[in-house]
Amino acid sequence: MLKERLALLEKQMELRLQEIRLSQKHSGIKGASTEEALREFLRQFLPPYNRVGEGEVVDQNSQISRQIDVIITNEHHPFINDFSKPSTFIIEGVAAVGEVKSILTGIELERSLENSLCFKRLSIKSQAGTMIHSNPEDISRFLDKRPSFLFAFESRISISTIKDRIEKWNRDHNLPITEQIDAIFILSDKSLINFGEGKGALQILDTQGKSVCGYNQPAGNSANSLYYLLAWLSASIQRFTLPLAPILSYLIRDASVIRSELLKN
Repeated sequence: MLKERLALLEKQMELRLQEIRLSQKHSGIKGASTEEALREFLRQFLPPYNRVGEGEVVDQNSQISRQIDVIITNEHHPFINDFSKPSTFIIEGVAAVGEVKSILTGIELERSLENSLCFKRLSIKSQAGTMIHSNPEDISRFLDKRPSFLFAFESRISISTIKDRIEKWNRDHNLPITEQIDAIFILSDKSLINFGEGKGALQILDTQGKSVCGYNQPAGNSANSLYYLLAWLSASIQRFTLPLAPILSYLIRDASVIRSELLKN
């Protein structure tokens, strides 16, 4: 039933895109409307503690990501954000992020890869006593870093070309798996998932029964991109418990900076 419902939602999102294009002429407004359409979809299906917003992500070293279209929080993010507009999130409280494109072109693909890398290079401070429910590969890819995906309503480049361009971009920038974009989904088209070294929770097997590595289309891949997006998020978002609220580190740091400035004066 879920797969059939998601297939119906795919059709509804296609109609929503047509409506946006007919009613809104300004490209910036169109882009904002398509981004919100995906955020609304995720809010329907993710657990309530996975709130969905947009904005930028900051780490404890004051590094800031670029503007991000979809930011999914985990249960450790404080309730300080206004989700009706762009906001700032702390990296420890982020479960996953995504870029949204109305039409994916080669230029937009490269821009998305750059944005993903900027996010992936944020630092996540671990806490002693953290309890993790995962495996070594997923911990390094999705807990020490956080998952990053691209969702496009249409694409002017084929999924095979997307794969070739991403792999070349990763080689040219000498990126380890932990800094590579993790998945690409095209509405009513094929999906592409980075299976890393093939040892994570989400795996597909080749004809010889071995787990595949790197970028591949999901087994039995159909055009139901929303189905694969939810399946990928469910496997990639990590579950862990923290002894302390992560916002405490930011508050203490800010208090120390204020005290330092007062002492200077």
